[in-house]
Amino acid sequence: MISFIYKTYKQVTSVALAGTFNNWNSNKNYFQETSKGIWEITLEIPTGRHLYKFVVNDTDWILDPLNTSISEDNQNNSSITVLDNGEKFIRTNDISKENPSYVYKKYTAIESPEWLKKAVIYQLHLRPFSKNGFKGLIGKIDYLKKLGINTIWLMPFQDIGIDKRIGEYGDPYAIKNFYSIDSSFGTKQELKKMINSLHESGFKIIMDWTLNRSSIDNALTIVHPDFFTHKDNGEIYYEVPNREYFAGFNFSNYQMRNYTITALKHWITEFDFDGFRFDDSDLAPHDFLNEIRQSLDAVKKDIVLISQSYDEYHHINSCNLTYDGSLQILIKQIGEGQKDQNYLADTYNSYKYSFPKEALRMRWIEEKEQIRAFNHFNENLIYPATSLLLLFDGIPHIMMGQEFNEQNYTNWTSLFDTCYLNWEKFDSEMFEHFSKLISIRKNNSTFWKGDLEFIENNEKQVISFIRKYENERFLVLVNLSDKGYTDLTFKNLNIQKATLLFGNTGTPIQNLKPFETKILHVPMVIGIHELTRIQDQN
Repeated sequence: MISFIYKTYKQVTSVALAGTFNNWNSNKNYFQETSKGIWEITLEIPTGRHLYKFVVNDTDWILDPLNTSISEDNQNNSSITVLDNGEKFIRTNDISKENPSYVYKKYTAIESPEWLKKAVIYQLHLRPFSKNGFKGLIGKIDYLKKLGINTIWLMPFQDIGIDKRIGEYGDPYAIKNFYSIDSSFGTKQELKKMINSLHESGFKIIMDWTLNRSSIDNALTIVHPDFFTHKDNGEIYYEVPNREYFAGFNFSNYQMRNYTITALKHWITEFDFDGFRFDDSDLAPHDFLNEIRQSLDAVKKDIVLISQSYDEYHHINSCNLTYDGSLQILIKQIGEGQKDQNYLADTYNSYKYSFPKEALRMRWIEEKEQIRAFNHFNENLIYPATSLLLLFDGIPHIMMGQEFNEQNYTNWTSLFDTCYLNWEKFDSEMFEHFSKLISIRKNNSTFWKGDLEFIENNEKQVISFIRKYENERFLVLVNLSDKGYTDLTFKNLNIQKATLLFGNTGTPIQNLKPFETKILHVPMVIGIHELTRIQDQN
């Protein structure tokens, strides 16, 4: 049982608790005022990470004032993890290698196939990306190869619900038939040809899957109304607010679970998808995700499951990847001078050592529910932000068009109506920045196999770290400031010789231009690295 307390001196008539544990239903769990201005509630909450807010007077959605842990999804929710021993865990920057969490000490993440560890994931929707559906995506293969990505996350392409639809096309996650193919994208045979062409070109393909709901007019609501959640009056609905065009699944119905698993198997056996990304999987029970993993492993050995959650427990028995959006927040804070390099290092370590050992996180600075990264940062900070995205550990995620600062698409609601990427306003400099860094990542296994160790320097807005694996070492320097530096010094690092892979040539290591990134291949030396000079790579 987990207790929450809200203290206030203001006039309050009601306080409710809404979060992932109750489908963000603000009319379900109300606090009781135990004394003047003191509101309390105790709930049984399932094991795992949960996001939540207090809803005051039915209108004001606020953070829990007593909880300092804020979600790393940039949606400003309070965050708490309920441990399997019944205790609650709140992540703080005190978590570290020397002081790991209960989950890190007890668990190791499920093993992931090597292709995922090498992955650079590119998320796209067929309509805005290629206009001509499955055939159009085949026509973009050379472009994607030039960019260097190797894994495509294909957003929903099934038939979308019509009832209560918003916009011309509706929300692409409001699936009317989970076995269907929207004919505007092509035929079954054309989808198979597209997947075969992508596989032959070395790509893996992830299918987007709406796990916890369907469209309100999905035929299952008629044939199997017991698959869904119901209001007191018997009406099928979706508990999450402002989503009237959805019907929420009832996870306690095991026939519904079997239906979902059978449908997932269909897309593997019939079309050879390499994995699934589960939308809003933080609302799904752990045991259901475990069932899915066990069932799909029997169909395809190296299947990958991506969870749209920040839940430590999803790594233990079910999912290969969870989200990590902390870089998007931290980079902007440091670029604006609010935080510094040590805060980023401490935050990174607090996440690493609060998740199971070997857990893979999907790092993003832009995703479908956020504004464009270019707009979140600015025309200068976007460059070092991209560098950190692609040079950190974990699996980098790129949203379609992010690589050339595309502006027609804003977030997933752009897909409700006609929206095409603007290829005419193509930022070649940004694209080159992406492609060069992806190439370095792909061609040097240290960047997808190796550890990351922060190296403290004398400038608050410069991030410096070593990527290391076996006898390989790379020093990465990223300037998040509009200032140039000529006198960088590094704690416990004395460099004598290195090969410059990326950055301005002919400059000493201690020099960084505003917003510059440098990558140096560092010879392995027993003990402390000793380097003084940079050599250009020819």
